[in-house]
Amino acid sequence: MQILGAITAAATLAVVGLWSTTTPAAGQTPSASERLVVRGAVASEAVLPDVFDGDLRDLPKARVWKKGDPIREVPKRTYPPAQQGPVQPPTFTWDPLLDLQESAPLAESRAFSTPLLNFEGIPFTGVVPPDTVGDVGPNHYIQMVNSTVGTEFKVFDKSGTLLAGPTALDTLLAGGVCAAGHGDPIVLYDRMADRWMLSEFSDIANALCVYVSQTPDPVSGGWFRYVFATANFPDYPKYAVWPDAYYVTTNEFVQPAGPIEPSVYALDRTNMLAGAAATMQRSTATVLAGFGFQALTPADLDGANTPPAGSPGYFMRHRDDEAHNVGSNNPTADFLEVWEYDVDFATPANSTFTQTLNITVSEFDSDLCGFFTFECFPQPGTLKGLDPLREVVMWRLQYRNFGSHETLVGNLVTDVDTTDHGGIRWFELRKSGPGAWSLFQEGTYAPDAANRWMGSIAMDGSGNIALGYSVSSSSVFPSMRYTGRLDGDTLGVMTQPEATIVAGTGSQTFASPFGERWGDYSAMSVDPADDCTFWHTNEYIPTGGLWQTRIAAFKFDSCGGTTVTDFDGDGRSDI
Repeated sequence: MQILGAITAAATLAVVGLWSTTTPAAGQTPSASERLVVRGAVASEAVLPDVFDGDLRDLPKARVWKKGDPIREVPKRTYPPAQQGPVQPPTFTWDPLLDLQESAPLAESRAFSTPLLNFEGIPFTGVVPPDTVGDVGPNHYIQMVNSTVGTEFKVFDKSGTLLAGPTALDTLLAGGVCAAGHGDPIVLYDRMADRWMLSEFSDIANALCVYVSQTPDPVSGGWFRYVFATANFPDYPKYAVWPDAYYVTTNEFVQPAGPIEPSVYALDRTNMLAGAAATMQRSTATVLAGFGFQALTPADLDGANTPPAGSPGYFMRHRDDEAHNVGSNNPTADFLEVWEYDVDFATPANSTFTQTLNITVSEFDSDLCGFFTFECFPQPGTLKGLDPLREVVMWRLQYRNFGSHETLVGNLVTDVDTTDHGGIRWFELRKSGPGAWSLFQEGTYAPDAANRWMGSIAMDGSGNIALGYSVSSSSVFPSMRYTGRLDGDTLGVMTQPEATIVAGTGSQTFASPFGERWGDYSAMSVDPADDCTFWHTNEYIPTGGLWQTRIAAFKFDSCGGTTVTDFDGDGRSDI
């Protein structure tokens, strides 16, 4: 029996203090007059799961798209932005971090620059964009994309052999609003519980459809499906695993006249893993002027060490103050906002959602062909440009606890020279003991005239970083590449030579009133089996102009000491 969890005023939202759009004088911790504290959360009714006890291999296969079939575009949901005065131009003509990257010598690392695995993922499904996503567990890799039936997924073993799928996610269980899925998929491996979580939203109602595996085996171990009703349409949901909750962020708008509501949700992870009745809590962040698409990004746990006891869930967004703080901008710096969610599932009135930090970073420029257009980055042989997705810190925002310190690594796209030239601004924050988060390093990666964007970043168990992304220009077909750095290398520099996962051979020319959608995200994961091997999935364009996805695995040979990576099970290292 499904009890549909309606959002109810089970707790009262009370705003304590104010939030200011002025730049904090200290550049780090907001003063009492600048801090937002939301006390209490709006809680859902308890939701019981539907249960799937079958085998994924017994489900019907998703229909293969064929030439001549319709092509559908998932609309990017932008809303009337908060009003502001004229946007001020950036104060630089050359990204302040580019010189450091360009002057640094590159180090050879054949192991890192040669993928261990590199194979095709789910092919074109009749929908643009694919929203390519995937994650890796001890024995499986699951990839998901948008399709004409909502979400389509495949389960592979770690040699790249297909075990199950392609399957439509909503075929796992009949009935209810989640019997018709609508895409925006996310897959996460929950290392603490040795379980899997899959999600999409509903095509029938405002709801998140969340599937949690009953066992470590995603193929034959069964699934729980939870249906959480949301206050508005939960666009662009991004999930994260945390000890006390599955945290979710969305881009929402109160219909019909607004306002925009950048929303955050906490799902009762403990009860969901047990298949018990679970609730969801919701809070909202303040609205930034200038963007019609607004969402925070939650911090997702990697590694064997959990956060210190009582750690809140962390969330982040970037703030280009020339765009968002017109009239009071800082001409030499921009900011990363850090928010914290302390959730109390027993007493929602005790939950708090707080903006705790404005971390100063070097100037970046979110004006990529303006602030609203979807068409920007060029492709060969067409005037159609690709969507830069300038509005968010890209998924995932990865968290690790090394004992001596905690880390957050993330990335966003920026115009590196005021010519709509896309590069990737990446960053690492650190926190030691009870201290606050602070910027440890930051860099901008744009080694040539091509555009780089749609990044996903992660750090392995030895502190090395890998960054995967899309590449395109008027002479470079949309392709997949990656770079990285070793822990201990010069701060702020990607020291590894850029490597190609797959070079595109065509341009995306699918025309629509929304422009040339791209992404809207990719995924970089770290293998829990060795805490060293990176798995990256994204899209590219082959000949014919319709996207194709690909999956690649690679690692630094210095990671993990004597760790052996053995994908084919022959007892020998595959490096």
